[in-house]
Amino acid sequence: MVVIGLEGAERLTVLNYNVFNSHRGGRSYADCVKWVNSIQPDIAGWQELVGWNEAKLKKCAVDWKHPHAATLKGGGYNIGLTSRTSIEVVARHQKGFWHGYLHCRTAGLEVIVCHLWPGGVRQQMGEANQLYALVTKLHKEGREVILMGDFNAHAASDKAWLGKQQPLLDRRATGDAKKRAENRFIVDGKYTFPIMNRILEAPLRDLVRDKFDKKHPKPTYEQGLTLGSFPSRVLGHVKTSELQRGFLERIDFILTTPGLAKRCVSAKVFREPAVLETISDHYPVISIFKK
Repeated sequence: MVVIGLEGAERLTVLNYNVFNSHRGGRSYADCVKWVNSIQPDIAGWQELVGWNEAKLKKCAVDWKHPHAATLKGGGYNIGLTSRTSIEVVARHQKGFWHGYLHCRTAGLEVIVCHLWPGGVRQQMGEANQLYALVTKLHKEGREVILMGDFNAHAASDKAWLGKQQPLLDRRATGDAKKRAENRFIVDGKYTFPIMNRILEAPLRDLVRDKFDKKHPKPTYEQGLTLGSFPSRVLGHVKTSELQRGFLERIDFILTTPGLAKRCVSAKVFREPAVLETISDHYPVISIFKK
């Protein structure tokens, strides 16, 4: 078994956060750093580090006490990983992806940070197949894996409450109907779930959903809404909590192999404090593991 490699640590805290075009062009950076320092993550995966290269991420990561950092590429619409422990980059992978994934080793774990393309099912399925194959291979090798990121896709476990998000469905249906049939996410007025279904065919657990189900064995619609990771009220069409209710969806995930999932003591989408409404259009996801 791989042992989490944080000397003297009782817990390992993992953060995933899509920071909305580099903290809204830098305007929310200071607030983000302050909040991240209140959480004190040991490992953090980042999406939408637009225009950042690895040197910039390494420089900025010091602000949240992470001396180690890596990025997918040298700029553009970037993905990153920062950590309290050293990072070994295994792969910077873009082939067959619109964005890509960053595969690293840190704290004794295989950590994959990804950002899937939202444009159509066929493209996403190609990306999902690659992630499925990678995780399956690593698991067979006895590795413990964290796969996290912005998947731009939904889990079938959220179907009951997601299907009631009529304002969201109405907003997306027009554009979706313009796609070829094989690229549509919405069929007969309801969301479909092929992407996350495929990824979760790999030996992976959906940590947030697992913890939610233990707390809410028969969840209500209102309880389901607490799972929403997008959008925050920074976006104009959801600027009030009343408007936001009908548009919430869960597209940001931290998934792990079963052995690591057994050591998970907490996993949730953070929607408090109020500053999270202004940092990004996504909410952060955090999972905490025992040694």
